[in-house]
Amino acid sequence: MAVGQGELLGGLSYIAIGRETAYGTYNTCTAQLEPESFGLRVVQEGQVIEAITSNRVHSNRVKLGRVLEGEVSCFLNSDDNAIAYILENALGGTPTSATATGETTGGLAFTHSFLVGDMDNSYTSLCVNARKGDATNGQVYQYSGLRVNELGIMAEIDSPIKMSVSMVGKDATLTSNDVSSALSAPAGEILNFINGRLSVENSFASLTSSSYWHIQSMELAISNSLKADSESRRIGSDTLDVLPSGIMNIELTCSMRFDTTTAYDAMLAATQLSAELEFLGSTLAGSNQKRGLKLQFPKVYINDAGDPEIAGPDALLTSEVTFHVLRDISSASGFAIKALLTNLASSYA
Repeated sequence: MAVGQGELLGGLSYIAIGRETAYGTYNTCTAQLEPESFGLRVVQEGQVIEAITSNRVHSNRVKLGRVLEGEVSCFLNSDDNAIAYILENALGGTPTSATATGETTGGLAFTHSFLVGDMDNSYTSLCVNARKGDATNGQVYQYSGLRVNELGIMAEIDSPIKMSVSMVGKDATLTSNDVSSALSAPAGEILNFINGRLSVENSFASLTSSSYWHIQSMELAISNSLKADSESRRIGSDTLDVLPSGIMNIELTCSMRFDTTTAYDAMLAATQLSAELEFLGSTLAGSNQKRGLKLQFPKVYINDAGDPEIAGPDALLTSEVTFHVLRDISSASGFAIKALLTNLASSYA
């Protein structure tokens, strides 16, 4: 067959995610992710030598570093182990698990807490086994040393909850290790906007699930500022030697109808607030608890209250409010963000 003569369909591909106990050392991938799109790719960079060679065309080139990066877009399924692995790596801490609050005796629901850490826990990085194409002619790629550089969680009216994941990694290889027979489609369901809320109060203790802002969309953006430049390489190798995280930046944005100056007043007064996002699904089997994801922010400030634009005589006034998310230092256990995932898994440690 000539190059480019055949065809491969993206929908027949699979994506499997695993966790590495040593950075860059590929581990078994058993958690299937069903993404909307998958864009991880490796590039072997090179440099043309611009030398005087008595010719109008350069004739020499040298090999440079290998770059592995890309983006993955997926839907938020709180029962999906792959989603839990991504959350764990994006925040960088060791997850803890406990029986869900309010669960009946013998109930099966667990809530897993993910906090910010330095990506130096038991599972220091992610790996991916991905077949691109069908089982007969598709090519299997294995990616190692992956860390989440940027994570976004987006919700809007009439849409499922989405996650956008930007990753940086160490290396990739083509392999015959097709693991599709060991995978099964994620159980549970994709969360959506219907059972979602954003609560904002003057203190963390005052947050409740019954008092919330009436928003039309929201986006959480987390950046780990990964150090993937030359300082993370070494002479003698074309791949990353280390991939340390930098300062984490967290921003929360929501859009809503403009009807009060509450956000505007809090912005001008630089009032410290607390916020909580929650998205719930159906009741878990063998439990009285609902599957879902809760995101807690004990210390936020409104940076932009979204002073509304009057777009026309027939347009509703809307505001886009932006929060700065900071670490709460009022106690030794203070944090900037905590993700609480409730499902039937007993542990992710």
